[in-house]
Amino acid sequence: MTIKIEVQSGLEDVMNTLSAEGYDVYKYGQAGLDADVTIVTGIDEAYEEIQPAQFHANGKKKMLVIDATNRSKEDILKRVHRYF
Repeated sequence: MTIKIEVQSGLEDVMNTLSAEGYDVYKYGQAGLDADVTIVTGIDEAYEEIQPAQFHANGKKKMLVIDATNRSKEDILKRVHRYF
């Protein structure tokens, strides 16, 4: 199974590491509703009450949203690995 991950700009180090690990990585907004994981920082009103990592559902499709604000690259990667 291919895991599609969207990463907000400014987190290029995370993008590059995930891509090197074999994940399909996209810039935020380019994978659309097909993303399995979205990694964002500087949370806006659309995500303002999320936990450090939580699932959102759209019909049968689930997406893991990870808040990267004030988190190390290692912590972000650990959260991705934990769920996939």
